[in-house]
Amino acid sequence: MASAIDGTVALFVTNFLPYSQTFIFDEIRAHRRYDVDVFCKARLNDDRFPYERIHKPPNRIAERLYENLAYWPRFDRILAQGRHDLIHAHFGTGAVYALPYVRKYELPFVVTFWGNDVAALIGSQRRRPKRWRYVSRAPQILQRADLMLCQNQEFCDILSRLSGRPEAVRLYRQGVDLSRFKPSPARLGTPQIIMIGRFTEKKGHEVALRAFAQIKRLGREAHLTLIGTGELEAKCRRYVQTANLERDVTFSGVLSHTRTAEMLAVSDVAIVPSLTARNDDREGGPMVVMEAAAAGLPVVGTYHGGIPDAVEDRVTGFLVPEGDVEALANSLIALLDDPELRLRMGRAARLKMEREFDLFKQVELLESHYDSVR
Repeated sequence: MASAIDGTVALFVTNFLPYSQTFIFDEIRAHRRYDVDVFCKARLNDDRFPYERIHKPPNRIAERLYENLAYWPRFDRILAQGRHDLIHAHFGTGAVYALPYVRKYELPFVVTFWGNDVAALIGSQRRRPKRWRYVSRAPQILQRADLMLCQNQEFCDILSRLSGRPEAVRLYRQGVDLSRFKPSPARLGTPQIIMIGRFTEKKGHEVALRAFAQIKRLGREAHLTLIGTGELEAKCRRYVQTANLERDVTFSGVLSHTRTAEMLAVSDVAIVPSLTARNDDREGGPMVVMEAAAAGLPVVGTYHGGIPDAVEDRVTGFLVPEGDVEALANSLIALLDDPELRLRMGRAARLKMEREFDLFKQVELLESHYDSVR
């Protein structure tokens, strides 16, 4: 029997949804006590993220107007009907578009901060022209939000300091749909290393490739698959060619969520070498860590953002300092040389996800946060 619906959320995102924001779609799907209406500028990837309760400007010209005005009359008319119990914005940048309606209708206001939206308030991005609207409205968002949810304690501390309202800041970790990921039995053959993410500085692709080149120079058998695309992909491809690694590294491009899960199922180790970029861009709690662990893979990650929350050093994987090629290579070698260690850590990783990062348990917690601000 379906649970009774306790309320309706007006969920604001800039676009619904880039392929990299599967976690938002998963969160919407997992609600049990709240219905969700989405308000956005543009509809993206509707074949990957099928959802009907979406409101958006009708065409490209209207989208541009909404982007520049941070207001759309039809959204106003919908919210004026009084059917929504609260507004939830994903990313601080999405909160810019929600703010006019929060003020006008005095609705409870929840904002989830994910990463670059926090970095943009403290680093060099503050001076970038495309950030002016967000940076100028951020003080109002930080003062008006009834609840600010952060993916790791570092972000909680930053927003508590910037807002002066630590009582309104909560640590809230995203969850993973465990049913999508099935740990596979130990495999024979060349060990498969996988890395998933956009080719941006904070993801650490260059560090990963240098570490991989080192383990190959030391004679270890391994193959590295890189899933994703981005502005640094061409540079990474040039490095692979220069290092004579073309036969050992595969650039898979963007894959569907289903295909990514299939790739995890035939991999042995996942690497997530995230680091703080020169413009202070940083990770929140990378979803790929949870997905790899849910698939029963040991993860080699960094002491960065929410990664240490999801990876227990020397139990479910290894943690190394940001940008440390030597430490990353040594951790990979330890796993490549010991199939039993890979299997043991992978099992522990899956159990940790079941205990602490189950999507439906986390969304149940989110709904309790909704209850608290109404």
